[in-house]
Amino acid sequence: MKFKAKFSFLLLAGLLFVGCSSSKDLPTRTDFSFEFDQNTYHIISISAPSGEGYNYLIQYENDESVLRSMDTNQDGIIDLVQYGDISLEEANTIYTFGIQVAIEQQKFKARKDKRIFIHTEENLEYTLQTFGFYTDLLYNKFEITNLTTADEELFFDMDADGELDTIEQSDRTLEDAQEIYQRILQIGINRDMVVFRFDKFIVLIIPQEKAS
Repeated sequence: MKFKAKFSFLLLAGLLFVGCSSSKDLPTRTDFSFEFDQNTYHIISISAPSGEGYNYLIQYENDESVLRSMDTNQDGIIDLVQYGDISLEEANTIYTFGIQVAIEQQKFKARKDKRIFIHTEENLEYTLQTFGFYTDLLYNKFEITNLTTADEELFFDMDADGELDTIEQSDRTLEDAQEIYQRILQIGINRDMVVFRFDKFIVLIIPQEKAS
C-alpha cells in the first residue's frame, strides 16, 4: 500500500517587516523569486509573531498578478488556487521547485514544529512522527507503547512511502507491524492529521489535542 504525502515548508529568510519595523507584534513578510520554465514566480510568506502564517505562490505580468495560489498553513503544500490558469497539481510542482531553489540558496529557516500523531487504544499508544524537510529526505518513525508495562516497539519507514523498512525494537514480524502501521495511518487520514501527496506520507503540523 503506497501513500502520497505533504512535506514541511521551510520559512524563507530575509524577513521584510510590515508596517513599523520596530514593533515586535506585527507580522513579517518575505518575498522570494525564482525562475521556472522561463517564467518568474514569487513565494511570499506572511508570518505572525505567534508562529502562525501562510504563503502565496504568485506570478506577475506587467506588475499585475495573473496567478495566485495559497499554502494556508505553511506546511509546504498549495491548498488553494485563488485565480489563474493553473491546476492545483501544477501549482504544487512550481511551489516545490521554488522551495528547493530556496534550500540551495540557503534562504530559508526550518520550522521548529514537530509533526507527531498520537492515537491511543485501550492500553496501547501509537505514535507516528515525520522527520525531514524536503520530499526526498522524509522518513517516518512508528512507535507502539504498552501503557501498562511501558514496553516500547520501534519501526522506521525510511522513504515515508507508507511501507515499513526496518524493525529497531520489537518481537513482531515486519508483516504484522505493517498491518498495524497502515491502520494507524488511515486513522490519521480520517482525522485530518495526515495527508498523502508526491508519493510520500507525512504527519501534518496540527495541535495535538486533535490526536487523542
